[in-house]
Amino acid sequence: MKAKVAGLLAVLVVAAAGCGSPAGEAESAGSGKPVDVGAPLPADVQGKGQLAVGVKCDYPPFGYIDEGGEQAGFEIEIARRLAEYAFGTTSSVKFTCVTGANRVPYLTTNRIDLIIATMNYTPERAKTVDFSTPYFNSGVKLLVPKDSPITSFADLEGKPVTTTTGSTASIWLTQCVKTAKQVAFAQTSEAFSAMRSNRGVAFAQDDTLLAELASKNADTKVVGEEKAGSPWGMGVRKGDAAMLTWVNAAIEKMRAEDSFWTAFQKTVTDKGVQQQFQQFVPRPGNSLEYPTGDIFQC
Repeated sequence: MKAKVAGLLAVLVVAAAGCGSPAGEAESAGSGKPVDVGAPLPADVQGKGQLAVGVKCDYPPFGYIDEGGEQAGFEIEIARRLAEYAFGTTSSVKFTCVTGANRVPYLTTNRIDLIIATMNYTPERAKTVDFSTPYFNSGVKLLVPKDSPITSFADLEGKPVTTTTGSTASIWLTQCVKTAKQVAFAQTSEAFSAMRSNRGVAFAQDDTLLAELASKNADTKVVGEEKAGSPWGMGVRKGDAAMLTWVNAAIEKMRAEDSFWTAFQKTVTDKGVQQQFQQFVPRPGNSLEYPTGDIFQC
């Protein structure tokens, strides 16, 4: 099922989509042989002949539907690379659109094999899913109109701010700016559009997403000191040691090949944004680690 959000093409320069689209399967790099990453692909996944991956579909530059109706984004490129390792072709992947609220239930009910959907590591989330080694680093900032007087999270006291349900930004605001009046949406595009129509004084979300939006929308700017900084991990079902081992081995191979940076450059073409985040992906000589303390410190 696909559901496009009205006006998103003009606002985000992409088209949004709902759940359950395997659109990425139309693109193939050609037949090839599976790649030995140093760990065996679990037999149940091997038997299906494709990876079933939960991804964001309205979250540029990480996962979205492009103007041609195809899955696109940094995390989409990662999923296709994993499919190439597993089955020899980048097309051996079925994408299912997920949100912050439903991505874990989709995994635990076996609708997908793997989550690659902007999921920050938190100790609470780690109780229900097993996290891979990190593949991106991010924190929370604010997107506001260019002429806004908002400069920090403290300025949100008593004011409406748009968020997405289940996001790290929403959790942090709930704990640390308790008087902020969150206007929450399931879709990133809806939260962004609501801020632009003055339903919130700011849009709180991951800093990389906001930097990309600001680069494409000159009437907005990113403000605020980064909060709740934590790397993102892929999610596998709790206790699925075989899948976790294979995913971690594949991530390490991608890091050694500098595939994460290649994917980031392909999907984020603004050189200024690239410079800001070139150390936020695993690269040869640069590994990411999860924090050991509470990322929701105020």
